[in-house]
Amino acid sequence: MGIIPILILVALAILFGALVMILTGILGPKRPTPEKLAPYECGIQEIEAPKRRFPVKYLLTGMLFIVFDIEIVSFYPLAVLLRQLKVFGLVELLIFLLILMIGYVYVWRKGAFTWE
Repeated sequence: MGIIPILILVALAILFGALVMILTGILGPKRPTPEKLAPYECGIQEIEAPKRRFPVKYLLTGMLFIVFDIEIVSFYPLAVLLRQLKVFGLVELLIFLLILMIGYVYVWRKGAFTWE
């Protein structure tokens, strides 16, 4: 009985996301101009084409930092309530750490932490 509200919330979130994507595709403006299709970089006009592609590694490192940073911040409420939660809180903490470590090992094995 406890999982039904979660499933309803997930279904509503998926439906809302799909509805917004469909409505913006239908109702959104469709008048492309060269100015609208041109790449925009901080308001600076492009003088010449870039010599090489910008590596995605920088973005991946930034995203990984944000993900792991947010997960680490999640420890604070658990640490505050750990004495009240007793064994349940400890088990939840260990499960959370396990999930965090699985993600960390996965990213590590994919080579996201190696810098070239």
